[in-house]
Amino acid sequence: MPRAPTFRGRSHCSIFVAIAAVCLSIILAGIGRAQNAKLESPDVTIGMSVTDSTFLPIYLADAAGLFKAEGLNTKLLAFHGGSDLTRAVVAQSVQIGVASPTSVLSAISAGQNVRVFFGGFNQAPFSWYAVPSIKTMAQAKGKRFGISRFGSATDALTRFAMAQAGLDPQKDAKIIQTGGSSAALAAMETGQIDVGVFSIPTNFIAADHGYNLIARQSDFMPDFPVQSFFARVKYLDDNPHTVEAVLRAFIKAVALAKANKPLAIKVLVDRAGLKQQFAARAYDQLIGGWREDGRLATDQGMKKFFDMAIASGDVDKPWPKDAYWDNRFMATIDQWKPK
Repeated sequence: MPRAPTFRGRSHCSIFVAIAAVCLSIILAGIGRAQNAKLESPDVTIGMSVTDSTFLPIYLADAAGLFKAEGLNTKLLAFHGGSDLTRAVVAQSVQIGVASPTSVLSAISAGQNVRVFFGGFNQAPFSWYAVPSIKTMAQAKGKRFGISRFGSATDALTRFAMAQAGLDPQKDAKIIQTGGSSAALAAMETGQIDVGVFSIPTNFIAADHGYNLIARQSDFMPDFPVQSFFARVKYLDDNPHTVEAVLRAFIKAVALAKANKPLAIKVLVDRAGLKQQFAARAYDQLIGGWREDGRLATDQGMKKFFDMAIASGDVDKPWPKDAYWDNRFMATIDQWKPK
């Protein structure tokens, strides 16, 4: 289990005191609320699709004791993708999952009674970088684009980004499978591709290596539900107060991340595995997208989400919201959220 953040040396004393004060105030504010409602099952395993910087509020809630302050005994697990996580949720080895909504759609399509019930992760973390001779996406016409695999999110996003620049993905480029961001960067450096799609922190490495930023996902998808909370409907039925406690801790963690950048950066290093020089840049890129209000995305954001889901083959048409969304916690958020 990753260790909670620690601070050593006299140079960190003032930071430690400030962190302790903020954490204590948040924890104390939640204790009364946690004691008012008896938790149905305080032992909760929370699964995340991968180890990734977008999960910072989950890591921070654990490291700062916010789950514990709610009376919860939480265990955090990282998986090798959303499909592995959804199988664990269905098998009940994980009670609450946090992953892209596409993973939940796939599970529902397979007949599983799971639903997304809270958002709060509205980030668009992907960027496209090109070799020095290419300055814009339009200039990449006829070039080689790297994606992780055909049918993946990076495939769908890359085709969508090309279309936004007036390029036809079928005619105007050669799309090549390279693997993940690190493998794509290696392929670019060895001359196998001209353009790669990168997530954090490989986008920072690409920039430092002198490659040109030619597009950001946020340019055409500023409101994108990169992650979401989901669970079996029966678990939500049987454990409403436990779920509320988890969400309160998440909301407090988002507020803490915004109030205490040094602590958030330290947790990104310890829990997400980012190097120090990239953690601060990741924080600055992502901080505006963590939402205390639990939003999934705007209607326009969800339209673009489904455009991507259709392009990648996850669904064949947009779904009505009640087919994948359980609204009970958003409908009562004013009753259970931190005061």
